Amino acid sequence: MTAFLLMLFVVVFNVLGHVFLKAGMNQIGGITPGALVTSFARIFGNIKVLFGLFCYVTSVSGYLVLLSKSNISVAYPIVTSLAYAGIILISLLVFREPFSLIKWAGLTLILAGVILVGLK
Repeated sequence: MTAFLLMLFVVVFNVLGHVFLKAGMNQIGGITPGALVTSFARIFGNIKVLFGLFCYVTSVSGYLVLLSKSNISVAYPIVTSLAYAGIILISLLVFREPFSLIKWAGLTLILAGVILVGLK
């Protein structure tokens, strides 16, 4: 698998992980840090949270393989920036979260930076 495909694999599973964690926590509802221990069974009994954790662990596993083949100075900024962009798009489409013009400008700058970092 090429480094580029591996990066896409990592990004997709990272984004899926975060999205399913958010969806599961939306089902559970708000919890406070003090209630984290008492809510443990509810949190880890939620199928969306469990699937989100599975996706996240899959992403980290792929990232470990990526780091064994790529420079971290290239892999990390590209993976994190693309994951950030993916989460923004999903948050808009799935969770209907607000997104301002300033955030769009920031995202554009981040993606421009990804392109510059990815150039050799």
